[in-house]
Amino acid sequence: MRKVSLAFVIAGLMAVWAAPASAVVLYDNGTPDGYEGFFSDSVNAASYGGIYLAYDSFTLSSASTITGVNWWGFYFPGNTPPGTDAFTYDIQSNPGGGGQPSGEVTNGSLGTGNPTDTHTLDQGAYEIYAYSASTDITLPAGQYFLSIQDNVLNTGDTFAWDTSEEIQTDEWSVDTSTSTWYNNDVGLAFNLTGEPSGATVPEPATMTLLGLGLAGLGAKVARRKNR
Repeated sequence: MRKVSLAFVIAGLMAVWAAPASAVVLYDNGTPDGYEGFFSDSVNAASYGGIYLAYDSFTLSSASTITGVNWWGFYFPGNTPPGTDAFTYDIQSNPGGGGQPSGEVTNGSLGTGNPTDTHTLDQGAYEIYAYSASTDITLPAGQYFLSIQDNVLNTGDTFAWDTSEEIQTDEWSVDTSTSTWYNNDVGLAFNLTGEPSGATVPEPATMTLLGLGLAGLGAKVARRKNR
């Protein structure tokens, strides 16, 4: 009976060894405040005087792998459901934690963002959608800017990234037609999930030694019973 118990212990330890580290919230910039949003659309906003892309700051306290990006937004002026949209991300450096975005670090696709209607309206009566995308972005500790951009042409509708309940001053928008940057005293609604450095399971060598030790203990108990 004791041999069976030890086998279960070893199996459990090996399962822990094989399990990936669970994702945690790396940075939380808050949920929508229901007030307004800023255009962040690479193709649809020309009729409003330019193509605007929004950026907001975030900080990683340690080297991390971002495995999920979550954000909120709406569509102006038609409130069109976002069934055909696709998004990209752009991460820029934020040296010293001040000033405008100052150099691309990495970029990539967020796919459709798997939009979900929150069934809530902002003050302009625009339907707020929640988005979530899986990513694999590894960054060292530091301060950065994140931009989330709609890059699919939709007739008459422009994506706006919702402002956040968190009051901040590091949100910037760039008019790509003139390369002019604007600083806005708001935050944008998003959070990042993933795995910080150090959030790892025991190393394989450690687990192997522990398993062998328990196996040896089981064999010793078995020999005593056979005497």
